[in-house]
Amino acid sequence: MKILRLIIIAFLFANITFSQDLEVKLNEIIKPLLDAKKNMSMAVGVYDVNSETPRMFFFGKVSKEDSSKPNEYTVYEIGSITKTFTTTMLVMLERDGKLKINDPVQNYLPAGVTIHNFSSTAPVKLLHLATQTSGLPRLPSNLFTNAKSDQRNPYKNYTEEDLFTFVNNYIPEYEPGQKYLYSNTGMGLLGDLMVHASGKSYEELLHNYLVDSLGMTMTSTKLTADMQKNLAKPYNEKGEPTLNWDFDAITGAGAIKSNMSDMIKYLAFQMGKTEKLEFKEGLRLMQTRRFETDVQNTAIGMSWHISETMWDRTVIWHNGGTGGYASFMGFIPETNSGVVVLSNQANSVDGVAIEILKYLNR
Repeated sequence: MKILRLIIIAFLFANITFSQDLEVKLNEIIKPLLDAKKNMSMAVGVYDVNSETPRMFFFGKVSKEDSSKPNEYTVYEIGSITKTFTTTMLVMLERDGKLKINDPVQNYLPAGVTIHNFSSTAPVKLLHLATQTSGLPRLPSNLFTNAKSDQRNPYKNYTEEDLFTFVNNYIPEYEPGQKYLYSNTGMGLLGDLMVHASGKSYEELLHNYLVDSLGMTMTSTKLTADMQKNLAKPYNEKGEPTLNWDFDAITGAGAIKSNMSDMIKYLAFQMGKTEKLEFKEGLRLMQTRRFETDVQNTAIGMSWHISETMWDRTVIWHNGGTGGYASFMGFIPETNSGVVVLSNQANSVDGVAIEILKYLNR
């Protein structure tokens, strides 16, 4: 018993030491960015290779007017990390018989809307939307033609009717499945088609399939009253105040808002650490390399990017950015380690997250 007690004490002491070392390293990485006014605040959540318990760290201030540090409840826009929620729910909808991932997109479009195929033998499929190989452009060309459009809140007045008008008129330049082309249009369309196939709104799907089961109490496509009270104000790359983003259509491409308390739970789920949802086969389907991208040593799964690093690790990741926020989520299956970084300024946090992963796997 005495030996066991000593082992436990040694284990706890090692964890405390590592936590202190990690915080020193995070300060070393993040403080220069805060001092240079590149980021107003950062929330960092990690799973280290030596622990099944997540750790959270917070830096900076929630706004220019409020010098309070962020905490686990501080809300940020997660931008394109939303796409991983969309493809997760896509696989769940197939499991429940609501759609088939290899079906043509045309099967799920409303009457009067036609997606043009590159050839009659190569229809665009839901899978192509999920793997960024549909041939649809990054943004729909009619996004800013609406007189009500505001580049600080670009999707607010963009409706599903606008999206379907674009789809009706777009002539693809590539055969689907032949070229990686990162597309908010395609992922946004996928989310809208999931809504049509299920008869549920995107928000309802989000709650039915993920956030309620995982205990994510402050994750939504719309800011609730509680989320608004905990919101970190958005700042653009220059540090100027800007607007939060609102979505009508294209929700599945980037509409979700969340906090570190919830996102660390979502990271655990994607890493296969939680038993709250039996979805191991679904995770495997999503995180399998399906197509090589134009980024060196990087393939695409179902929304997730899969990169082979110079330090001999495979990183599964997605980043996000809106007009006033930046985010990154990534994990290394071989070492069961992962990281989430959230910021309320639009400058990228990718470099911060990668440095953290490298440190965890040193």
